[in-house]
Amino acid sequence: MPKNPLLFPDEFILEGSDSDSGIGAIEIAVSNLNIAAKAGAMRQANAIRTAGQIAIKNQNRGMPTLNSFLPIRSVGRFTVPPSEPSGTLGYFISGWGDTTQGSIFNQRTRTDRFTFASDTITSLGARISPHLHYATANSTFGYIFGGASASNASWRMTYQTESFAQIGAALFPNRYYGASLKNQSRGYFCGGSSGGTSYGDVDRFTFAGEVCVSIGSLLESRNAPSGFGNRFNGYLAGGFANAVTANTTNTIERFSYASESRAATAASLSINRAAMSTWIPGSLLASYLMAGYCYGSFPNPGVSPARSFYTNVVDKFTFTGETCAALGSTLSKGIASFGAIGSPTRCTFGGGSAHTDAYTAQNTYNVESNELGNITFSTETNTLLASVLSQGRTYLSAVDNATF
Repeated sequence: MPKNPLLFPDEFILEGSDSDSGIGAIEIAVSNLNIAAKAGAMRQANAIRTAGQIAIKNQNRGMPTLNSFLPIRSVGRFTVPPSEPSGTLGYFISGWGDTTQGSIFNQRTRTDRFTFASDTITSLGARISPHLHYATANSTFGYIFGGASASNASWRMTYQTESFAQIGAALFPNRYYGASLKNQSRGYFCGGSSGGTSYGDVDRFTFAGEVCVSIGSLLESRNAPSGFGNRFNGYLAGGFANAVTANTTNTIERFSYASESRAATAASLSINRAAMSTWIPGSLLASYLMAGYCYGSFPNPGVSPARSFYTNVVDKFTFTGETCAALGSTLSKGIASFGAIGSPTRCTFGGGSAHTDAYTAQNTYNVESNELGNITFSTETNTLLASVLSQGRTYLSAVDNATF
């Protein structure tokens, strides 16, 4: 940058003794200096503005805009679209229903949207038919894999349009009734069953590219386990140890996302069970494992040998220290095979199977629930909601747009 003529006047005096000429030279130099400084400042401001516009454009690319309450805003020449904050919408998808006496399981194909801000349900036109799915999601898409009859079909649900499209990725082997894990870039489908066999297989699904590959097995085969985790590790808890005899387990194993290795933990569920639902609070300090089947642990009145009942127990797994213990607060009834979605402050669960009496024999016919409830993480209490699913169903899938 040129020197300031006001500080170095001797360098700007023209040859000769005319003082007016010297003053004119200084004025010209000052003018040139102002022009150069203004041009430099404008270039710097433009560079900062352009970088900001590019960052905002990339941040908002592909983010959902459904039912947004955020205003459309402009930054420079870019219009920034509104987007849904994390943990605002969830979806309960498909399932089974109508299991009253004398009937058979019927497929439920409806998709219900749950809005956390208002605790309301809206039934959508988008539908898929199978049930007993694996489900994983990121902030833009939900993914549904497998299903009854050991299907290896898979679907992508786009939150922005609330529509389904079948994708080419598939499970191997074909199976259903397993657990899902996820981190920011990948989902994992673990365990499951098919044809009376429990599996320990693990498939990795990469969100970018939508590719699914087999990566080995769990430490033990698990049918209907529960899957949960934080950013570093996933955990598989409970499940049927054998798809035929239906003996449940209370063990919990760790799955490392970094190395994709498996290891046993010292923690265990408070009771043996399977077909639980789980959710993780936004703090990522703990996870809640809710209800499920209990087999072989408690006899039912008038039944020999002991059969089963549905439990209402809620266990809390603390990631730091890897401990698990039952909460004093329980669900309003014994229930299993329901869906769970979440926001940073609470979990919302819906649907599922319940006996007409939670402590009678297994051959009492199931009641497929349409109820919705919340577990509030700060108080560890649960409440039933006034809103209900559009139809009672069990074995349903659930996805949401939460990214913690």
